[in-house]
Amino acid sequence: MRFYKIFTALLFSSAILSGCFNTPEYPNTPQIEFFDINSNPKLDQLSGVYFDEVVISIKYKDGDGYLGYEQWELDSLEKSDSNTGYNYLIKQFRKSQGKFIEYEGRENNNGYFQRISPEKPGPIEGKISRTIDIIHSFYRYRNDTIRFEIQIRDRAGNLSNTVTTDSVVVNWL
Repeated sequence: MRFYKIFTALLFSSAILSGCFNTPEYPNTPQIEFFDINSNPKLDQLSGVYFDEVVISIKYKDGDGYLGYEQWELDSLEKSDSNTGYNYLIKQFRKSQGKFIEYEGRENNNGYFQRISPEKPGPIEGKISRTIDIIHSFYRYRNDTIRFEIQIRDRAGNLSNTVTTDSVVVNWL
């Protein structure tokens, strides 16, 4: 009799818990939202160069889990000296006379991120953080207010929506 009570309780618990874990449905085109941005002034101990380390974090959702590059693809793309294939797209804007205008500095801020879920096809969600170093000696504006527009691209070439970060102040040392 005791066995049947325990078995019934386990069966009932598993039925309730299995109903709690429905697979979410997202479109196959990635969707992103802004999460966080930080700017931290740093000093390179070796060269004595000051820079701002800007860390941008976004949340993502994707219906087919087809985000990011495998390591061998990243190695190939980074060796190719090509500006194509980026899957993390960034535009930088600086505040000038109260308006944000696009700023194209010396550095290309676009980049790559690794495959997020290589073994699991289907809906995924999570957070991606990317660090951008803004070197003071190459950046002529002091106490500058900047922000970014971010998009990501999946392996099928689908572009996400565009998100705009909050603004941060750089080159204030």
